Amino acid sequence: MADGGRVEHLVGRMVVSNNARIHRLDAGRPNPRPLAGQQWHDRLAAAAPRIRSEWDAFVAAGGRIPLIEEVVDEHQGNDGPWRAGLLVRRDVPIRPLADAFPETVAALRDVPNLRAALWSVLEPGTELPEHVGPNAGILRYHLGVRCPEGAALRVGETVTPYREGDGIWFDDTEPHAAWNRGTADRVTLFCEIERPLPGVAARANRMVQAMIALDPRYRHAPVRAARLHRRLNFGQGPAARN
Repeated sequence: MADGGRVEHLVGRMVVSNNARIHRLDAGRPNPRPLAGQQWHDRLAAAAPRIRSEWDAFVAAGGRIPLIEEVVDEHQGNDGPWRAGLLVRRDVPIRPLADAFPETVAALRDVPNLRAALWSVLEPGTELPEHVGPNAGILRYHLGVRCPEGAALRVGETVTPYREGDGIWFDDTEPHAAWNRGTADRVTLFCEIERPLPGVAARANRMVQAMIALDPRYRHAPVRAARLHRRLNFGQGPAARN
């Protein structure tokens, strides 16, 4: 087995064990999770108009972001284009894209235990069929930035329409699906946040998340994202013609 395969196999075993521990400890919570009283969400939602202005300026200037499968180097099961622009990974802004969004990156610093943040764009007609996330150690958070009618997220049996300036915080290890049945791009700020856990479980989870970061699919994502950004936006290479 090649080194990359051995790392992937080891990380996979650790994730399975960590998931089982977390599901025992953190069972029974509502999903999506309520955001009332989460001060980091309140601050991020308050920054939504500035975040939206930066996105609009980027698009107006001709800015483009790549398909998500190009960033993570594997298809995500989506039917239709899903684009992703990596902004922050493990507290580090991912340049050059992050340079276009100083207010957005500054607002993200208020999110505790943020593992990654990216722009997530579902083009009109794109569907992400029901699936289950592999990693219980993180929770997903979507802040609505540009949200047409007909764009929504379903977690279990709960359907939540995307709304500009509103957040959805959820455990993606429950079956979920997303779609954009509207006529314009659905744009969200997509965050991966370490799941709040007590004491020893939190420390064990942090170790597992650090190991996941060593997986080549994720370790090389910032380099791929920077290269794709340059090709798409500065005409360097074949991606500029995709």
